[in-house]
Amino acid sequence: MRTKRSAPARDDAISTTMKAASVAAAIAGWAVGMYTGAILLWPLVATAAVWAAGKVLFGETKQAVLPSFCIQAGHLVWFVVGMVLAGQYLSPALFDATWLAIGLVWLWTKPGKAALCFLGVYQLLSLPYDVLQFSQSSWGTAENKALLVHILWHALAVFYMAWLYYRITKPPSDSDSYV
Repeated sequence: MRTKRSAPARDDAISTTMKAASVAAAIAGWAVGMYTGAILLWPLVATAAVWAAGKVLFGETKQAVLPSFCIQAGHLVWFVVGMVLAGQYLSPALFDATWLAIGLVWLWTKPGKAALCFLGVYQLLSLPYDVLQFSQSSWGTAENKALLVHILWHALAVFYMAWLYYRITKPPSDSDSYV
């Protein structure tokens, strides 16, 4: 007989919560994809390509770094492709691309708190700036759509860096391997 506090009851509640969150995320993802259109594809495809390469290039001990690395590397690829396609090599995006490139090389070669903090400074400065620019741009314009995708990638980067920071700082258990 199940009680409110039995383990199977908690598992059912978590499962229901996860299903509801998954449906909400799918609907939100669909809505963002419908609004942004092809603009979303550049960082999405770049992030997926880096993920596939990272599964091979990152050793077993560095797999925990992969989500944080891939999100930001996909964003970096988007910056570089945008600069090349626009022919604006000395645009303000060069600063973003340079900061991300340095931070990602650092995160790849020596994963740790310092590399995460370096990348975190960039993400936490860029996120509010992009939110401000988004709020001031006209709805439905290419600029507005691109800024929405930038905001999503910043938010994902902050989430995965916080998760990695937690993994690095928590006391290790026998089954943990992160860097």
